[in-house]
Amino acid sequence: MGPVQDRYAPASAPAMRGPYIVMVCADMSEADAVGRSLSELNTGCLVSYCRAVDVADSPPAGEVALFVLATNEGPETIRLMLEWLRRYWPRSPVAVVGDAGCGRHEMVARTGAAAYLIRPVPAHQWRALLKHAIERSRPMSAAREA
Repeated sequence: MGPVQDRYAPASAPAMRGPYIVMVCADMSEADAVGRSLSELNTGCLVSYCRAVDVADSPPAGEVALFVLATNEGPETIRLMLEWLRRYWPRSPVAVVGDAGCGRHEMVARTGAAAYLIRPVPAHQWRALLKHAIERSRPMSAAREA
């Protein structure tokens, strides 16, 4: 299964330029929360996938400001995905979203150089993470265009 269509843009909207937020999530309400935060920031484009393997099968084409792994897949799948992301997007930050008390998931995230967020992630935390990631990606975009 490929990426989920952006719910915040009409189907006839032109392709968005700028940084992508790539999210792997089992619960679409988490993608909705990220989409609302991006709308408030008025920048970026959310690309969501249902499974981690879908990102490898159909990788995003363009600049990725942040990867968010908010999946219910096991720690081994998360570890493999983090390794793959570090190989192909070494400069893109990664955040892993998990439940409180999931020590193995948190350990895999932290050893894979990813931030770990505990569900439910408050809206202000999403906004802060997205704003930081997008601002951080802007110098990379400017350097490529020069």
